[in-house]
Amino acid sequence: MKSLIIERNRTVILLLIVIFTFGSYTYIKMPRESNPDIQIPIISVFVGFPGISVEDSEKLLVLPIENELRSIEGVKELRAFVTNDGAHMILEFRTEYDNKEVLDNVRSKLLNIKSKLPIEAESPIINKINLSLFPILNVGLIGNLPERTLTEIARKLKKEIESLPNVLKVEVAGMRKETVEVIIEPTVLTKYNIQSNEIFQAISNNNRLVGAGSLENDTGKYSIKISGLLKDIEDIMNIPIRSQSDAVLRIKDIAKVYLGFEDHQGFARINGLPSIVLEISKRNGKNIIDTVNQVKYLMDKAKDQLPENLKVVYLNDQSKNVRDVLDDLENGIIFAVLLILTIIMLFMGTRAAILVALSIPGSFLIGIMALYLMGITLNIVVLFSLIMAVGMLVDDAIVISEYADRKMICGMDKVEAFCTSVHDMFYPVLSSTLTKLAVFFPLLLWPDTVGKFMQYIPITIILTLTGSLIMALVFIPTLGAIFGKPSITSKKEIIRMSAIESGEIKNTGLIIRTYVRMLEKVLDHPKKFVCVVVFVLFLSSILYFTFGPGLKFFPNVDSDNILISVKVKESLSAKERDLILKKVEERILGVEKEIYVFYARSGKFSDNVIAKIQLELVDWRCRRKATQILNDIRSSVQNIKGVIIDVQEQKSGPSADKPIQINLSGSASNLNSVAEKILKIMDQPSSGFINIQDSRSAPEIEWNMSIDKSKATSSGVSVATIGDFIKMVTNGVLIGKYRPNNADEEIDIVLRFPRKNRNMKTIDNLFINTANGPYSMSSIVKYVPEKKANKLSRIDGSRTVTISADVDTGYLVDERVKFIQNSITQDCSKGVKIDFKGDKEDQQKSGAFLLKAFILAITLMILVLVAQFNNIYYTFIVMTAVFLSTTCVFFIFFLIQKVFVVVMCGVGIIALAGIIVNNNILLLDAFHQQIKVRKNNIKQCIINASISRIRPILLTVATTVLGLIPMITRLNISFFTLQITYDAPSSQWWVDISATIASGILAATVLTLLFTPALLVIQRHEKT
Repeated sequence: MKSLIIERNRTVILLLIVIFTFGSYTYIKMPRESNPDIQIPIISVFVGFPGISVEDSEKLLVLPIENELRSIEGVKELRAFVTNDGAHMILEFRTEYDNKEVLDNVRSKLLNIKSKLPIEAESPIINKINLSLFPILNVGLIGNLPERTLTEIARKLKKEIESLPNVLKVEVAGMRKETVEVIIEPTVLTKYNIQSNEIFQAISNNNRLVGAGSLENDTGKYSIKISGLLKDIEDIMNIPIRSQSDAVLRIKDIAKVYLGFEDHQGFARINGLPSIVLEISKRNGKNIIDTVNQVKYLMDKAKDQLPENLKVVYLNDQSKNVRDVLDDLENGIIFAVLLILTIIMLFMGTRAAILVALSIPGSFLIGIMALYLMGITLNIVVLFSLIMAVGMLVDDAIVISEYADRKMICGMDKVEAFCTSVHDMFYPVLSSTLTKLAVFFPLLLWPDTVGKFMQYIPITIILTLTGSLIMALVFIPTLGAIFGKPSITSKKEIIRMSAIESGEIKNTGLIIRTYVRMLEKVLDHPKKFVCVVVFVLFLSSILYFTFGPGLKFFPNVDSDNILISVKVKESLSAKERDLILKKVEERILGVEKEIYVFYARSGKFSDNVIAKIQLELVDWRCRRKATQILNDIRSSVQNIKGVIIDVQEQKSGPSADKPIQINLSGSASNLNSVAEKILKIMDQPSSGFINIQDSRSAPEIEWNMSIDKSKATSSGVSVATIGDFIKMVTNGVLIGKYRPNNADEEIDIVLRFPRKNRNMKTIDNLFINTANGPYSMSSIVKYVPEKKANKLSRIDGSRTVTISADVDTGYLVDERVKFIQNSITQDCSKGVKIDFKGDKEDQQKSGAFLLKAFILAITLMILVLVAQFNNIYYTFIVMTAVFLSTTCVFFIFFLIQKVFVVVMCGVGIIALAGIIVNNNILLLDAFHQQIKVRKNNIKQCIINASISRIRPILLTVATTVLGLIPMITRLNISFFTLQITYDAPSSQWWVDISATIASGILAATVLTLLFTPALLVIQRHEKT
């Protein structure tokens, strides 16, 4: 009897054409991104107060804000970084909280606290962190050009790039802010009895936009405009300060006015030349490849208008990574399809192979369309998930096609064969798919940043597996009923296949007969076999976690970028910092051939860092491994006196910080001593730690100014006036702002002394004009140098020191953390709380979640199986495959001494659980059918069921493993450029998860074909 779907074959074929057409269109148009759009509930708050001391910043800024923000519901951790420029707070919320909600709560709390902050403090700047809004491309402008020329070019290009539809914003790095400096001699202030607030008031009064209204009379209505805004330097110079009789004292009479730049905080160079860098971020959901192409096209057009000696270099091009992964995906799919086609052709013939292979693109395109409708872009994790799913997508199609093929070989019509296949195999196929889906659903609940990053794996696989079920039950039978043909036509092969169906062992062939002989021996001693297998696998699992190579959190992936941090333990000027940077640059030139772009910046960074270098390496095909280059660089920059060099690969994935992080919290008096003891442990020879750093402040000289308030009051001098005079010696006094013609931003107007007077002697020699005559500053203000901290850190209200480090090649983070824990005595850490963060914490959290997810997955699978078999023991038998697959992984890993990568291998074991039960479902279903015919001969029923299902089991296992072969072997065959590459960085991500699934399924399948029949015999023996 024809099924409805086969009867309506024209409708089904039309629907398949629609899926392939719209699916292909969706795949082409779907936005590509490098990183997933992870909405991390982390809010950053910065309150600026230039010149404030660290102690005052903590007392006046941090403590009030901390007390207010800690009351917000859902705060997981509150960090505060205190500097002499202000306070920086980072709030991390639990992942279940909405970004918009927490952002509104933070804004509301800061609005409440604003009145309690010092008046001089800047308004809080609030930002939320979004990984997808990080720069996707940096455009470097290099050339020996005047700074103003380079700045104007950068501003013009910034405006043009921001006008592109896909571009969200462009940040400019290495460009100093323009400022107008009003330079006045100290003696002039005394001579004319001028205070800074007079100049401020004069500028304010002459830089106003006045709305004068309109005039209406009998002849019409006219608007009246009063031009009161400053337009250029000339306007500033001509501002009157005071007048007497016919004489007017203007700014130009007492000072020199320059349009310049703020003081150098650092310098930027690309490949040794001065540079400015445009950091480009795309709009959320836009195609990264299209966006980068738009920017590069615009830059190519602009080159004709740029100076000849200006060079444009592209850095940090994220679209290249996405292109590489896309190429790997397409080539991996083609490679896997060819392998699968080959194996199916050997067993089932060309037509059946084409039918089965058709389910791969069909399932993909159904999944792609669903992802698009959900608003998910093609990011790196989605792309890798599609590659990982290849081998699983054909399982259902193989079962349906193989069953129909056997029926056709035995003489059944192709239409009837596929109808019978859908009818008989519907529940096994449905159960098999549901058990696979069941193992991935718990992964959707993965918390924290790692979970947000990895959640695209279950989403993608659930959608594509659902597509594979639709393909197997709807489209494959319909096409098979039209184009199907028996895979075997020779009389001998037909007899062999019929023998498998009927259970005539002598006519089944050598492989089947060998399997039956082994099976008979097992069935003669089932309990002994089961006990031996369980004992060996259980023991090997214990041995692996006791004496194995250890654990690590995430796989190591070769990077195209090397990051170098230059640190010193003292306070230096901008020029001194740059001189040190140049020394480091010279040392690195020895590996110049393998560096594409050398981007160096000096300046003020966190953690005593005075300079950063980003090395973008040439294509991985044309260089050594990044770790080898990194080791050469690390050797070349050693032994620079007073300088600490931190050299590391740029990490990717959910954890980008140093793998070892230790937070020490407690009283300030104990923190330093405990930190020193831990650093001493980590600094031991051959300890395995590199790039060790801590967050303690470097000592710097602070001039402590004490004002004699009695003298100041009696002389009529305010503290604010004294402060303004001191600011003129340092960074200058902000006396106004103005917006030049054709400018987008306002420019500060700053009152300063000449460079020759910017020293401590000037303060001694200054005179302040008062109503009682000029007073010497030295008679009112005394100053002494003191060593002070230039920063401090706080976590959840306690002062904290953070020690972080990388681990050297050949060491594991888990092992090194245990080494530190064992080395710290109780007396050593007295009065200080020690928390191990970094990979250790992430590993523990991810491991705990994956264990819960595994238990939940097993529970869901049991529910599905009980619903199918309505038999607890049958369900138990099916679930033994999970035990076999999991312990087989540990057994093989123990033999080859492979490190267990918690995230990847954990996900692999969970995925494997859903795949491996397919074998037992097929065996149990066949046994159930056999027992109806041969009720009294249990052993023969088991043998017949096993040999009737061995072909689909081996085919599904083979296709699953073959689908993973490109990732396991790290082999990529480009079918478009006819190139073969090995060990591409993109392939290194998923080697562990692929190896876990492949090793587990191969070993467990061999055991399942013997173990499951043994359990069936035991059950029947117990009954009798």
